[in-house]
Amino acid sequence: MESDPLSHRLYATHRNTLVSYARRLCGDKGIAEDLVHDAWLLFHRQNNAEILAPLSYLKTIIRNLLFDRRRRSTFESTTDAPFEQAIGNVEVTSASPERDVAARQIMSRVMDAIDAMPERQRKAIRMYHFDGMKLREIAQELDISVALVHKLIADGVKICMQIRKEEL
Repeated sequence: MESDPLSHRLYATHRNTLVSYARRLCGDKGIAEDLVHDAWLLFHRQNNAEILAPLSYLKTIIRNLLFDRRRRSTFESTTDAPFEQAIGNVEVTSASPERDVAARQIMSRVMDAIDAMPERQRKAIRMYHFDGMKLREIAQELDISVALVHKLIADGVKICMQIRKEEL
């Protein structure tokens, strides 16, 4: 491998600073040393003549290597672990049964409110929010202006949001 004076000088001059930086990020001196070494190897392989702030760039490489290491560690801890242990690492995102019931009740009230709206407004809201149609397509279908479609939908959404706020 060719000698690169800039990367060698940078490593020799700032090694302790970089190890200290990495240690603050990960909390372990051994891992910090590994991160700095791996970062320098990556930096050394690149054409670093174009890098304006090499020390900052090295710190970015160190931080990214640490993120990769953590991500890999989390993945590895779940792939070989028994199901019960792996499931403990998965974040629970579902709401409680009570919140599920409350959300369904709110949705039911919102759907009842939409059904009670004037026919043109009800159709516009359903076409836009449920069928995924664009405003101009709805305007064409209902034979009204795009501005009126927008107003019908906006007014309907205000009613739905008011119902939602009342329930919360």
